[in-house]
Amino acid sequence: MRIITSTLALVTTTLLTLSSAHAATTPTIEQIQSAVDAGVAKSASPVPMAFRITSLVGCRPSPEVKEETVCLVGMSAGMRDGFTVLPLRQDGATWVGVERKNAEFPGPTTDEVKAAMTALAAEKVAADPAAANDPQVKALPGMVVKSVDQCKVERKTGNLLCAAKVTVPGQGDVKADMRFVLGSQGWRMAPR
Repeated sequence: MRIITSTLALVTTTLLTLSSAHAATTPTIEQIQSAVDAGVAKSASPVPMAFRITSLVGCRPSPEVKEETVCLVGMSAGMRDGFTVLPLRQDGATWVGVERKNAEFPGPTTDEVKAAMTALAAEKVAADPAAANDPQVKALPGMVVKSVDQCKVERKTGNLLCAAKVTVPGQGDVKADMRFVLGSQGWRMAPR
């Protein structure tokens, strides 16, 4: 019994450490806004601009710079509202904006795309049992995702548009553009 209790305590401590470490590496919307405000103040632009973070879709480790985090945010900048990717780095307990245009936001992995396709098929059948007979819905769970590349953020929606290569049962390899939404449960297929 003592071994089980010790093991349970070790696992609990490890999970709490991991979750607090993850929380420390993911900025809040307030921290992102502070980083943006500091960057604007530092630029000392002759034309004052107000940038307001309106939503936080999610943050991920930067695929380009190891020490950075990239966040997909909704932003209001006068007449230019939309979604963008902001690269940030931690400086002690403070998040600092990094000046880099066209920062990349990492898209879903092949396994995440496969899970999203399977979930989409299940959602369609749950909403309409007749969809179980639709050839496209039937094919979704059987597809093999070979690659997901060149993901770009759609400014108006915050969705990621990615070039994917899938093997469709009975048809072979197919290249397709796929749209994804990042939510609290991970990646899902964006509605058409």
